[in-house]
Amino acid sequence: MSDYKYGRNVPPHRRWPVAWYNPMILLNAAKDMASTSDALRNFDRRETYSGTLEFTDLSQSSHDGDFWWDFASDMGDGGSATYAVALAAQTPILTAYPAGNCKLPVDHTMPTTFPAGQLLILGGDLCYPGASAEEYQYRFIEMWEGARQDIGSQNTPKKTVLAIPQNHDWFDNASTFQRYFINYDSGQFIGAETPQKRTYFATKLPHDWWVFGLDWALVGDIDRKQFEAYQELIDNNLKAGDNVVLLYPEPYWTRALGDEARPGYPKRYQRLEAYLLEKNIRIRIHLAGDLHHYVREESPSDEDASRRDMLITCGSGGAFLHPTHTKRVLHDKVMDLEKDSDAMFPDLASRVRIGTSNKTVSDTERRYTQIVSYPDRITSATLALQNLFAFFRLAGKRDKRIELSRWTSSNLMFSLLLGLLYCTAIYCNAFVFTESFRVDGFIPAQQISHLDWHHFIRMWGHALFFSPLALSVHVILIGLCCAIANEDGPRVSIITGIPHALTHILTAATLYWIASHFVDSTLVRGLIVLVAGTIIGGVLFGSYFTLMSWLGYLTNNAFSPMSNQNYKGFLRFRIDASGDLHGYMIGCDKVPKRWKLNPGDGFPIWQEDDPRRRLKWRVRDGFTLKR
Repeated sequence: MSDYKYGRNVPPHRRWPVAWYNPMILLNAAKDMASTSDALRNFDRRETYSGTLEFTDLSQSSHDGDFWWDFASDMGDGGSATYAVALAAQTPILTAYPAGNCKLPVDHTMPTTFPAGQLLILGGDLCYPGASAEEYQYRFIEMWEGARQDIGSQNTPKKTVLAIPQNHDWFDNASTFQRYFINYDSGQFIGAETPQKRTYFATKLPHDWWVFGLDWALVGDIDRKQFEAYQELIDNNLKAGDNVVLLYPEPYWTRALGDEARPGYPKRYQRLEAYLLEKNIRIRIHLAGDLHHYVREESPSDEDASRRDMLITCGSGGAFLHPTHTKRVLHDKVMDLEKDSDAMFPDLASRVRIGTSNKTVSDTERRYTQIVSYPDRITSATLALQNLFAFFRLAGKRDKRIELSRWTSSNLMFSLLLGLLYCTAIYCNAFVFTESFRVDGFIPAQQISHLDWHHFIRMWGHALFFSPLALSVHVILIGLCCAIANEDGPRVSIITGIPHALTHILTAATLYWIASHFVDSTLVRGLIVLVAGTIIGGVLFGSYFTLMSWLGYLTNNAFSPMSNQNYKGFLRFRIDASGDLHGYMIGCDKVPKRWKLNPGDGFPIWQEDDPRRRLKWRVRDGFTLKR
């Protein structure tokens, strides 16, 4: 944190993406998450909100018959990516032509100019790796403030901003999030109105469209008071036939059907969805960020057009890219409306579950299929190859400055950690390869024929039982590999994590065996193992991630090392005069890697350094939901 510099003279490209496999970043993030989780277990900030949930009424805010609003999520990582999206979202009239593979509604004329939204909804994870006043300022606030284009304009109406926190925003118990978005409506964020009073919100839009933004904190569900507040709001302000967009901190529908809710005790958000349907209120879009890509799925189009609904994941606002070709993304989703027969009370029986399932769709269910993804699956799978060298890229990879922080703030530190683990494993295990242990069946490694590698490996395994410390180091390596693979469950963790770890163990042993034959100096052997272990260990991890991604696993862990800032975008919605909702995903394949100060000393503060690399926004997806 002490290396951070703020202000207009620190352009976006100097605000490097988070190196997610840097050991210190991982350690600090884990510490912050554990600390906040413990605090939440004893004191949930959300339970402090009381009274009636006041909704933000924008139902009379349409101009010229249209109401425009935006959704952006998952930003505050790499400066270039975050700034690019902030710049587009705040451009008064954004020009974006349909991409060649854009999905378009059959009966809809696609516009090429898009007025800036009167409402901006932020889906959370506003800065990484964890929330703090410094991180927010450095990675999020200054990027959006620098992209403003309404400074000095007297005719531009104030934008309204509503937001929910995701998991990273909760790493300081949502304190910094509250500072900018709750009970502080004085234009602290891009001069906008921020009227919400809680970490969750409700807003009424024209033609009886509503958006509910839910807060899960770090517990994967809404709290009791939040559930009751929404129930009261529904009873008093919504009516049958209203349309609702439900905004979630995570796309829970990418998980198994039921989201690990226990039989007889559904999650509160599942009960809230059921409550809406029981009131004949239509849930038209389940919307979330968290996964850093764009995916739209929908139920069959032959249903009543006024009941057509969608699952949309749009976390493309500025964080590293997530793949669109993995199993959890591609798997068809199912909605289950069947009442829970295990429930003790009637109000616990009603729930809506959406998730992946292999069972046959019954009369109480509907199935969703993927319509579009950005980037597309082939591009996504090809990008996985970048993992091969992801652990050797310095921070600010296009920056030619020689700075120590470019090394220490990169994933190279993870490769160096692997090299150190190799050295430690060898140091603890090699002491038996001496004359003193000949009686136990060991001989010096250099006396083993360089053609008898199998004999050496057998002795290496036998040596583990002579040193508890050596065994512990090897267990740590196995645990590290299995923990990373555990993203897709214990089965994948064991089946792939153990062989991956054994590959590293065999590599470390082989390095010692080879060095013993050619180098006499213990110090020189150690240096050789450290350097070779750093290089080979990083390549092995990168190769493992590439393979696992191609097999459809490790959606998060296998793409975070690459810190890919491209394929960014946001959703722009329009409610027309007839009350139909039109959605446009506006995306950019490549964001500029260098920026310079605006020569006019005005706003936006920075502009592309190379005119040939200007932002090229395209409409990647378009859809219409009939009122």
